[in-house]
Amino acid sequence: MRAAIFALATLALAAQAPKPVPIFNEAFFNGDRRAILAGCADRARSLKPKDAKYLAECGRAYLAAMDKPKAEAAFKEAETREPKDGQVLRLIAQAWLKHGYKTEALEGYEKIVQRDPKNKEVVTLAAIDLAEVGLVNEAERYMGVLVALEKDNWERFLLFGRAMLVAGQRKKAATWFARAATLKPNEEKLFLEISRAFAETQTVM
Repeated sequence: MRAAIFALATLALAAQAPKPVPIFNEAFFNGDRRAILAGCADRARSLKPKDAKYLAECGRAYLAAMDKPKAEAAFKEAETREPKDGQVLRLIAQAWLKHGYKTEALEGYEKIVQRDPKNKEVVTLAAIDLAEVGLVNEAERYMGVLVALEKDNWERFLLFGRAMLVAGQRKKAATWFARAATLKPNEEKLFLEISRAFAETQTVM
């Protein structure tokens, strides 16, 4: 009986004991991918425990390591610290998107419009993120939000056109390239970037 109690107590203590800190040597970085993701994220988080952007990025690493509960905890803490920071909200939404969680991603992107609606850079990046994974209708809706804020930013139109091209949406890309060219008909950078976009994506057309 005493032996059984002792064994249970030992197991309880072992469960409560903190995980050992990994040694970041060559063997570690040549080891299990999930351990690398979690170990590096844990280390970054311990060094910057109050930084919401770090927390969001660490959450993405936990998702990649297939530890969804830990990712959700990191995202929640990041959002609690900076609930109206569009960059933080976008990092969280993008993490969900890149790892196949469409519902969570769309909910995350919607928070940008609700909480930081005038952040033109983040709204553009949200549209690009969605376009690059083929969520074209959703992407165009965010570009509609941008255009309502700013009708003449040719650089943002160029970036979105490129994202559409990458997604294989050449006709829609053409619309945005044309809008950019109308705004800046004498801007050499614009035409160089469009030619580069077509050169880099020729295998998908």
